[in-house]
Amino acid sequence: MKSKYRMIIILMLLGLLTLSLSVFGEGNKSISLPEEAKVPQINYWITSQTYDPVRYEIGLMVAEKWKELGFDVKTTCLEWATMSSKGMKAHEHDVFMIQWGGKAERIDPFHWLYTLHHSSEAASGKYNVAGYENPEYDKLAEGFVTNTDLEKRREYAFKMQEILAHDVPQPPIVHRVVTHAYNKDDFENVVMAMGEGLNSFWNWINITPKGDRKILKYGYVGDIKLLNPLTTKTGADIYILNIIYDPLIRIDVNGKPQPWAAESYKQIDERTVEVVLRDNMKFHDGTPVTVDDVKYTFDLAKEVKAPYYSSKIKYLKEVKIVDNKTLRFVLVEPFAPFISNGLALVGILPKHIWEKQYIEKGAEGLLNWDNQPPIGSGPFKFGYWRPNEELKLVKNDEHFNPPKIEGLVRIPYAQAYGVVQGLKAKEIDGSGWSLLPLQIEEVKDARHLSLGRIDDQGYYMLHYNLRVAPFDDINIRRALTYAIPKKKIVQLIFEDLAVPAYSVVAPVNKFWHNPGIEKVGDNIEKAKSILEESGFRWDIDGHIYYPENY
Repeated sequence: MKSKYRMIIILMLLGLLTLSLSVFGEGNKSISLPEEAKVPQINYWITSQTYDPVRYEIGLMVAEKWKELGFDVKTTCLEWATMSSKGMKAHEHDVFMIQWGGKAERIDPFHWLYTLHHSSEAASGKYNVAGYENPEYDKLAEGFVTNTDLEKRREYAFKMQEILAHDVPQPPIVHRVVTHAYNKDDFENVVMAMGEGLNSFWNWINITPKGDRKILKYGYVGDIKLLNPLTTKTGADIYILNIIYDPLIRIDVNGKPQPWAAESYKQIDERTVEVVLRDNMKFHDGTPVTVDDVKYTFDLAKEVKAPYYSSKIKYLKEVKIVDNKTLRFVLVEPFAPFISNGLALVGILPKHIWEKQYIEKGAEGLLNWDNQPPIGSGPFKFGYWRPNEELKLVKNDEHFNPPKIEGLVRIPYAQAYGVVQGLKAKEIDGSGWSLLPLQIEEVKDARHLSLGRIDDQGYYMLHYNLRVAPFDDINIRRALTYAIPKKKIVQLIFEDLAVPAYSVVAPVNKFWHNPGIEKVGDNIEKAKSILEESGFRWDIDGHIYYPENY
């Protein structure tokens, strides 16, 4: 009888042991964990499906993978204006995604490697949206911009890409193939530029009417937001301001600097660039463009800390007027991208208008000024803007390189579907909104339309916020990024009209791209192992908790 009881007790103990193993033995799972150790919820901002189905669908796919790891993920649909204001400018986000355009001036990867990631750019309103701070990285970034030896800069760029791939503060997801449609029956001499497609400056001054209709109608998802070049950071605004204002230098479709408002320029030494201003230029109100206007523009941009220009001109010490045509830009120390990212991006402002506004409003007021009508010296003049209806620009006949079309009407649509239908119905003649495979399928049989395609050095990028939990933890960032199904996104959403992105410098930018970096993504098992090896724990329901004594 004793042996019978002993057997029952043994069986009971075995049952308890089995239950214990089932609860505690699967990874780092436990029945009860302290609530304060639970990893906080992730609020993932995504655009609506109607505004941008790409960001919407990618957002859902990514969120599902993160939930598989045990994270509590809340997806919140926001209007782009709100996302831009709260995320891009105020940095009040957990995580959100944007599509960065691969503009010509970004072939030199100063924007990708310095502006988006140097700690000096982490303040509110600046471009280091993640708040990434790494002293080792900063030192490399400073060497990258102050060294004028091209091969040495390339060495810096390669090392910086390695660090970013490991630290993943703002992981890129995919590089798309830009696909834009235009009305080939009525317009010709279209110029598709890397990353910009039809949005390129060179397209707007070269596209040519075939017949009597001289004004081109252009569709885009969403309206512009601001016409103040000192303030805006939005690509759609910048595309418009880029053809209203003239910079001294333009970057051509091959990424090479070309004199524009400057008749010529030369590097005097590592810290000095001399510029000769073009003759007979006028602002749209008839006032001559002078060296005083050029100097005032750069002085003002530095004085008010203009968000879009700040990183491009931070090394500028002073602008000296040599004579009535010549200026010298003196730098605090050598700054390799100054010509391609400083002189080529800052549009010349009319001193007689902006000086008056600055005296009346002060720096903060000037940055909040709506600048209507915008008066530049560029190839297009401002006509009118009826928000959420249309914006019209007209040809500047007095420009030294006037456009071939008489005007441009930009029509905003609430969603991509409207753009597609507008193209088919000939309501618009083109669009700078890149089409997705289903949209391409819908317009391909429209005989009046032609599709232009070009590889993009820009990308869809996730902006983590390293100022807040859980993104302040590198192991969580690496796990989350490894879980992103980049290859599946390329296949399912883009139908292979894109490539997975692992570096912030795209493969198409061959000289600067580092092909040997760690390729973080497409590996949910690796993501789990990173968390387990770092001591993260899960409760019986699979919710993730911080390690003990975290």
